[in-house]
Amino acid sequence: MIIDEEILKDGITGTILAKLISRHALEQERYEKLYNYYIGKHAICERRRYSGAVANNRVVCNHAKYIVDIAKSYLVGNPVSYTCSDGYDIEAVKNSFSVQDMASIDAELEKNMSIYGKAYELICADDMSQPKSVSLPPTNTFIVYGAGVGEMPLYGIHYYRKRDIDGNITGVCCVVCDANMIYTYENDTDSFSNMRLAEKQRHYFGAMPLVEYRNNEERQGDFEQLIPLIDAYNILESDRVNDKEQFVDAFLFLTNIDIDSEQARKLREERILMGYEGADARYLSKVMSESDIEVLKNSLKMDIHRFSMIPDLTEQTFGTNLSGVAIKYKLMGFEQHVRNKERYFTKSLKRRFELYVNFLSLKGAMEYVPMHRIDVVFTRNLPVNELEVSQMIRNLSGIATSETLLSQLSFVGDPKEEAQLASKERMLNENMNAASE
Repeated sequence: MIIDEEILKDGITGTILAKLISRHALEQERYEKLYNYYIGKHAICERRRYSGAVANNRVVCNHAKYIVDIAKSYLVGNPVSYTCSDGYDIEAVKNSFSVQDMASIDAELEKNMSIYGKAYELICADDMSQPKSVSLPPTNTFIVYGAGVGEMPLYGIHYYRKRDIDGNITGVCCVVCDANMIYTYENDTDSFSNMRLAEKQRHYFGAMPLVEYRNNEERQGDFEQLIPLIDAYNILESDRVNDKEQFVDAFLFLTNIDIDSEQARKLREERILMGYEGADARYLSKVMSESDIEVLKNSLKMDIHRFSMIPDLTEQTFGTNLSGVAIKYKLMGFEQHVRNKERYFTKSLKRRFELYVNFLSLKGAMEYVPMHRIDVVFTRNLPVNELEVSQMIRNLSGIATSETLLSQLSFVGDPKEEAQLASKERMLNENMNAASE
């Protein structure tokens, strides 16, 4: 959300907060629709037919969930790792990430990014004065940016309703943070107007501790533009099942036969029809062309995968024994799509890392590390030909560093630590061999 910085020159107030929350609430309908599509509540579920006697199957083929889950697993299925230049130690930050299982938080952030187009992470200090991260949904979280050049983040806002044990609303709460302080506003009624400042405290992260993760420049979800195609696919599959059901329950057209309702009931139950001279019986049904329906279905399915840039992994070509290079060629479009997501994700991860460094260096737990010395490393979650990788490492031995080569192995979590252990093991073996001689 962008606002003129002049409005906030004297700080934020309860009145300004209420207006900002009202502006943010205008997006709730969009957020609800996107979430419903992810969990399988598509428009086809609300379809009504003009008659109760007409078949109304509502088939949901959840391409939205498939698109989100595949992109998430491919990008952050393997934990994100961090490296830095020689002379800098980032073990304190890495240990803090490890304690929190940061890989799970990253997966949740990427999921929200793919669904809503953006995600938020609040970094705060726990009861032990250790930094921790919390993933917040964009449905009740946003950042206020200044309208000047660069969109400087001014305030991070997270609001919610408080409820009792029975689920009844007892009030509202709004947490606001800026570069130095965290403010808590409350109201005992179900209204974000006239909130009072209940608490304020200083944080020590050196910048606003709410980080926004963007899925793309437009902040759109991965399947948001494809909802009409997904709806068309659901309608086609639903009508296909309806036609089959109506074909089974087709009208029986009798010619030159006079039967009453009781005889018709027995005919339906006993399925026996006596023959009469000149009589005829046949079903009234639509003529269905399965081949035409299958062509349309495949066309819609291909369009969904093409425009989402998410490959259909059920294709037979993915089941063959492909080399790593061949798989990469087939996934080129998907890789470009994920690269764009990765670029925005990396920018936010570096901002998170900076906040942790600011806090831990202030505590004296580590030396300050400039952010341009930090590299964020993503490892694609793909089947790996370990033989090809080992041959590549052997060929590059002596050209690239051991740490770089070890980072290519999927089963090595910390290349730097692994290189140190390998060096110690070699020295130990050399000493043992020397002693035996």
